[in-house]
Amino acid sequence: MKNVLLIGIDGCYNYGCEAIVRGTVNILKSIDSAINVSYASYNYDDDVKRLANCDVHILARPRRKRWTFRNIVRKGLSFLGIKYHLQYDSIGWLKGFDTLFSIGGDIYTLSSDGKYNQALPLFLEKCQQRGLSYVLWGASVGKFEKNPAALTFFCSHLLKTNLIVARERITIDYLKSLNIVQNVCFAPDPAFFVECPKLDEYRQKDHRLTIGINLSPMSALYEYENLDIAIQRQSKAIINLIELMQCNVMLLPHVISPNPQDNDFIYLQKIYDKVKVHCGSAIMLVDNDPGFVGLKLYIKQCDYVIAARMHCAVNAITVSVPTLFLSYSEKAKGMADFVYNSNETVVSLADFENISLIVEKLKNWHWNSNIDEIRKFNFNKILK
Repeated sequence: MKNVLLIGIDGCYNYGCEAIVRGTVNILKSIDSAINVSYASYNYDDDVKRLANCDVHILARPRRKRWTFRNIVRKGLSFLGIKYHLQYDSIGWLKGFDTLFSIGGDIYTLSSDGKYNQALPLFLEKCQQRGLSYVLWGASVGKFEKNPAALTFFCSHLLKTNLIVARERITIDYLKSLNIVQNVCFAPDPAFFVECPKLDEYRQKDHRLTIGINLSPMSALYEYENLDIAIQRQSKAIINLIELMQCNVMLLPHVISPNPQDNDFIYLQKIYDKVKVHCGSAIMLVDNDPGFVGLKLYIKQCDYVIAARMHCAVNAITVSVPTLFLSYSEKAKGMADFVYNSNETVVSLADFENISLIVEKLKNWHWNSNIDEIRKFNFNKILK
């Protein structure tokens, strides 16, 4: 393993993806400083800015066009009940790499509408046929039972993977239930290994209790009929939280996507506007796109964080802020148990509206994170 390519994300506008790239580079360089790490970027100009000071070679890949001849054919065949899968990318440009790390976080799970994407997994299988090793890195996998076709596909595909590095025990247990064991091992999420800046103490002597909240449109679509309903109900929940806790709330976007249905800032801006009418200066919104590392400066000002984005939760944990996970998938449950040794630090996304439950957990918080032990993990034993 001398020339590693990271692939599978659309861009580091998702702070979690930025964290995976930065953390992975740090991990690989700690094993062998001579390892060359490259990242295939489909959002090159933006990623160059976001990954400043990261020791990674960024390769510009052309954006996949929506209206191509193949895409039109695929759509036409779908009306006839015939499935035709588009290739994720060409493979001619991969000469010189020996190992591929798949770092696309939600590719190996079902979407909110129960669909799945075969493009990247099939592309990686073709790369294996060319002699490259394929590592599914920092993964949460499944569950697929709601879509039998997905279950069949991934059971076959995951057995072919050279190495599956799962980031929580729930994934390992689930893969074991599918008889996928031999190529599976555990390691903490790479986001835990991103360097932290020196964090100054911003709080004033009259500091008011501050709760950081991350909500996302992507997670909302798992729970609500549409985003307008989600915004209305989650805004009401925040107003109730401010009144019951007599606190400030800081809204923490963690994904600034070009797709409005996956853009935390646009979503939280609408919530901010509704809450501000009732609560005035008690509600704040981080609106300057600071990235994964920069957001730590804001998170550190919070007494607690409540996060729907799993990597926003990880971001808070790395700066020792008590964090309540909002769960819409298995990965939040597994990560909460890994960090706190307790499922009591995770509530379902629907229960965010149950403010009495949220208040009870925050007022009686007694869980300590394992962050110091997590950072001691020896990656040599799985990657050397």
